[in-house]
Amino acid sequence: MPFISVDFALFVTAVLLLYYIFPKRYRWVVLLIASYVFYGLTGIENFAYILTTTVSAFLGAMLIENKGTEQKKYLEDNKNKLTKEEKKSYKAVIKKKQKLILTVCILLNFGILLYLKYIDWSIAYINLFRLTYMGRIDFIPFKNLLLPLGISFYTFQTMGYLIDIYYGKYEREHNFFRFALFVSFFPQIIQGPISRFGELAGELYKEVDFDFSRIKSGFYRIMWGLFKKLVIADRLAAYVRDAIALRETYKGLYILLAVFFYSMQIYGDFSGGIDVALGVSEMFGIKLAENFNRPFFSKSISEYWQRWHITLGTWFKDYIFYPLSLNKGIIKLGKFVREKGAVQFGKRIPIYIPMLIVWFTTGMWHGSQNRFVVWGLFNFVFIVLGTEFEPLSNKITQELKLNETGVMMKTYRVFKTFWLMSFLRIFDISADVPSAFDTFVLIFRDWGSFNIKFVYENLSLPQEDFIVAVVAIVIMFVFDLIQRRGSVRERIFKLPVIFQWVILSLLITAVSVFGYYGPGYDAASFIYGAF
Repeated sequence: MPFISVDFALFVTAVLLLYYIFPKRYRWVVLLIASYVFYGLTGIENFAYILTTTVSAFLGAMLIENKGTEQKKYLEDNKNKLTKEEKKSYKAVIKKKQKLILTVCILLNFGILLYLKYIDWSIAYINLFRLTYMGRIDFIPFKNLLLPLGISFYTFQTMGYLIDIYYGKYEREHNFFRFALFVSFFPQIIQGPISRFGELAGELYKEVDFDFSRIKSGFYRIMWGLFKKLVIADRLAAYVRDAIALRETYKGLYILLAVFFYSMQIYGDFSGGIDVALGVSEMFGIKLAENFNRPFFSKSISEYWQRWHITLGTWFKDYIFYPLSLNKGIIKLGKFVREKGAVQFGKRIPIYIPMLIVWFTTGMWHGSQNRFVVWGLFNFVFIVLGTEFEPLSNKITQELKLNETGVMMKTYRVFKTFWLMSFLRIFDISADVPSAFDTFVLIFRDWGSFNIKFVYENLSLPQEDFIVAVVAIVIMFVFDLIQRRGSVRERIFKLPVIFQWVILSLLITAVSVFGYYGPGYDAASFIYGAF
């Protein structure tokens, strides 16, 4: 059941009615049933995957906790019999067993994800090897497996929970059905955000009173998400597709416009879907983590990734970057390099090696094709270059007596960051790595041949659609600028009621009249749904 559909609207309405009709203490049960019904509508066969993740993580957390309880009891019972070294040795044995349980669960769940996502990619390389080095043409057939709905998101979320249990950040959930709701909560199952148990559990299980103002606030956010998705993202998709496909004919500014529009498309698509998820959750009195914070106003690539897909970035930082940066082997390597005379390089090893692994993993998360890996590695390179050249940049700024905090410098850095990130997005919309580089080169050719009529007539963006898209993009940027000073919705709700309803009516009208619908339109096609 796609987010952008009448069926989904009716489904949410029915669940809301049941949710507030049932006694407060059982409302989480309504959400659990609704989440499994929602998931079941995507295909009964997908239940095997989400149940495997739910059961394995629940049992894994239970076994890890039991080992901790066993250790506590043993040490308490034998506190006067054991020496300090014996206690330390016993703790090490228990920790090793807990780590084994954690490792098995992680390998099982990420193994399933990797198999589903990368089996055809692996087969392609195996077939290439067999042909090149063995001369065999009996190729292994591709599996052509479809990713179950939300598997990347609920796998990352659930494994994060298990890792937190292992490190003792909080107690595990003892009720299996409550835990099942944490894994399967339907508003966030399609594309996140990736929640932490310590934050989401209290939201899911608390007793919520009915509040019409909260329903209204959630509906505002849903409509804003639909505006970004239907009026902007889906309207621009055809032009981006055709401009890249016909790049040999329509070079220069046509491609540059496609690169700009794709940045708007993917932001409208992903953040719009997140707005719908957060708006629906808010109607149930549940607050999900924010996933975007005006990323196009970032002044560096590092800052950009602190504002874009925030929950995935913090997941990688907390569960991959930090553990690797504290890894004894990497620390020893850094020390060895420093002792050999490369002091500055050695100091950077515990930072840059984990960062390299994080960006390689981020690229692989986005897709099995090589272009996504290259995209991730380019992000790493640009972040490293930005860090290394920052002292030089600061020195040049001082020498030229430029105002670091001035509007001109801020605007320049925002402009630079936006276009760097937009150019990297070329890997998203290209068939492969060579095509991406080819597209980048073609941007700088034949600028004088640009004719706006070709955009209207030959590249799937008629004049009226072009105007609507540009106006909607301006509205989106203005909204983000206003958002710097606090929530726009909170400001709206301070206005007289009549103005609140006028604004909501205008938003509904904009989505209804200017939302992109047409032949071949598929509202289920969220870009990040494929990741």
